This record gives sequence, structure tokens and C-alpha cells, in this order.
Amino acid sequence: MDRRKKTNSEYIIDALRFGKDLRSPEITERVSELSGKKMKIQDIASILAKLSNSEKCDLGFFIQKRKTSKGYTYNLVPEIFELEPEEIYDLTRKTGKNRYTLEEGLEKSPGLKKYVKASRLRQVSPRAAATRRREQQSISAAAKHGRMPKTTAETRLSDDASMQTVLTEIFKGLTSQGLNINVNLNVRFEGFAGY
Repeated sequence: MDRRKKTNSEYIIDALRFGKDLRSPEITERVSELSGKKMKIQDIASILAKLSNSEKCDLGFFIQKRKTSKGYTYNLVPEIFELEPEEIYDLTRKTGKNRYTLEEGLEKSPGLKKYVKASRLRQVSPRAAATRRREQQSISAAAKHGRMPKTTAETRLSDDASMQTVLTEIFKGLTSQGLNINVNLNVRFEGFAGY
């Protein structure tokens, strides 16, 4: 049994998982049934607009929106069903601890790649995504078991080579995640008397 309450986005995904070419009124009706509360079509339409926009939400790549004579219909691409419902839900989030990412979804279900814009695919290569996932898992495991290294004011770098090694590793880790880096360096010299 799920211990947390589902969001409206998750109820919409559930409605789309069990229907094909659904219109907003049908999705609203289904969400009302699933959630046990009366939903407004405007609220559901607003959430659908966000979910189906791939620039705002990764799930948007996998929601097909078609214009018909009666309005727009929505459905999920067939390949998305290779993912677990919780994994699909996570594609609606941009942040979160242990969130299932688009890259992980593409790795698990390569057939989904044809729906994702080429520019988005280039942002993170599968190899970089796998490396980042392994790093996150090892950090989480170390933190969970209390084995995180302790740093103190006494921790010092003994020579230029070790400083360069540490900085190189930090920058590699940050840039592999697609982060831009700005560096401000403060240097304090000790032991110079009279200056």
C-alpha cells in the first residue's frame, strides 16, 4: 500500500495509463474517480498543459497530444509502459532525492529515444548519466552507513600536486553533471612576518 498521497499529476498519469486518446473532460472524470474528490476541468487542463510540454517536464516527450474536431486528445507512447508507474511519476519532477531521471528511463527503455529531441539527448550522454548515478549511489550508501570522511580545520593539502589532484577531481565531477563553474580563489599565506 502506498503510504503517501498521490499528486494530481500522478492521478492524470494513471488515467492516461489506462486510456487511449482521452480528452480533458474524460481525464478529469477519471482523475475524480481515482482520487475520490471532484476535480475541475480547468485544473486538470492546466496540469496537462505542463505535463505535455517537454520544456517544462521530461514526461512531455512521451505524452502525445493530437488536435481533433472535438478538441485535443492525450495518450502515452507505448514504450513508456516498460517503466514502472513510480518511474513515470518521477519524470514529472525536475529535482528530488533519488529521483528517476530521463537518462535512466532512456537506458532502461531505449525505444523512448525516438521521442526525445536530439538537443536534449546531447545534454547528458548515457555514459555520463551512468557515472553520475554510480557516484550518487556510493555517496548515499556511504552517508547512510556513517562512513563519510570527516574534515576538520586541521585538514590541509601538503603540496601543489595534491591540491591540483583534488581540484581536478572536483571540476571533473561538476562538469560531468553539465554544471557551469565559476571559481573564486582566496589564498591565505601563513608565516610571513612583517608584511
